[in-house]
Amino acid sequence: MINPEIRNLKPFLKIDEELCLHLARPELARPVFLAVDIDRLHLRQWLPWVDGTKTAADTKNFIQQSMKMNAEGKQLVTFLTWRGQLAGSLSVVKFIPDRKSCEVGYWLRSDLQGKGLITKTCSAFIEYLFRHKDLNRIEFYIASGNAKSQAVCKRLGCTHEGTLRQALWLYDKYHDLELYAMLKNDWQRDGVTRDA
Repeated sequence: MINPEIRNLKPFLKIDEELCLHLARPELARPVFLAVDIDRLHLRQWLPWVDGTKTAADTKNFIQQSMKMNAEGKQLVTFLTWRGQLAGSLSVVKFIPDRKSCEVGYWLRSDLQGKGLITKTCSAFIEYLFRHKDLNRIEFYIASGNAKSQAVCKRLGCTHEGTLRQALWLYDKYHDLELYAMLKNDWQRDGVTRDA
């Protein structure tokens, strides 16, 4: 599903010749909505916002809000493109300035999983955050049943710091969350290149 809206956009972070991150912007509203809409059943397993994304207007509103939050330095919402198509999202959900930390979240279309796209992109994103945002800690909160997302954190070399019991309300029940974190010292010690 090639998205013509993406073709001429300048990336925020170029990962390689096929893989880029783009800041939230109006041109991405349609491709983001289509990616979510086509993959709705898969995404709603672990993401609480999917059912609230009913129309392209919902995504347009989300993009506008994300642009505002990005400009204010409260979030860093980006979208992943691969070979000219919207593939997913990788974002700082929130910055916590007094702790020099942030929470990162991501999603990827189901048909693109297993290619190492998220691991490769997360590695470059982590490097960017530590290098340019004066952070000491990056956290990932992953639903306990989401083995694929937990595997990404493990491949990145994140430390599993514990389980937050019933910390996520997802549609009709509570789920435990697994907390993974990367410290700047660990990232620098281990090196910055992690293969998918």
